[in-house]
Amino acid sequence: MLASQIISDARRELLEYSAQLFWSDAELLRLLNRAETDYVNRTRILEDKAIMTLEQGRSDYPLPSNWISARLIMMKKVDSTGKTHWCRIYPTNLEKVAQEHPDFIDETVDHQGQPGVYHIWGNNIVFTPTPDDLSENEVYLFYKSKPIPIVNPSTDSLNVDETLAEGLLAYMLWKAWSKEKEIDLAEEQKSIYISYVGEGRRWVKKKSGDQRYKIDLDSPTPFFRHSSYNF
Repeated sequence: MLASQIISDARRELLEYSAQLFWSDAELLRLLNRAETDYVNRTRILEDKAIMTLEQGRSDYPLPSNWISARLIMMKKVDSTGKTHWCRIYPTNLEKVAQEHPDFIDETVDHQGQPGVYHIWGNNIVFTPTPDDLSENEVYLFYKSKPIPIVNPSTDSLNVDETLAEGLLAYMLWKAWSKEKEIDLAEEQKSIYISYVGEGRRWVKKKSGDQRYKIDLDSPTPFFRHSSYNF
């Protein structure tokens, strides 16, 4: 759905029919971008991926600019035979790293190795231990992402699925009616928006409709077998 469509819908709801418009295109576009930012932050509905390459002696790397939170971090590791394999890097936090690796700040050769954990500090991802010469490999980042700002409503599409567009419209009307001091109308649209936040969270969960839930076991061994797989 083009952004211009939802802006037009907002105008109709705000009774903007005359040539002298109270709401400018720029202000409605600003509300739409605010709506997407708030909605994505609440639902974590957008996903992205990126690749970075580790360097020996360097433990911290800048996160992608549209990063919100990690979903899965995979790294190529070298085994004892010299072969590389994709392995999961697990999350931790600064306090735990300081307890388990008191010298994690030391990036010299004696404290280097193949990273096993990562933590987020500021806008950087920090790997522990500091990568050694065998760790100059790719790291694959799966993460929840921010929306891309809409610049030209006539050509730019919404970032969220169009089935959830009514939620963005409700946010815009909530803020617009609040500015016009129409408190009852604003509260009505706020309630609609919050309900769409819940709908968005369910939408994310149900994207993989055949997924098993409530299996609290972290294992690389699958719970199913298929003739096309070689185990």
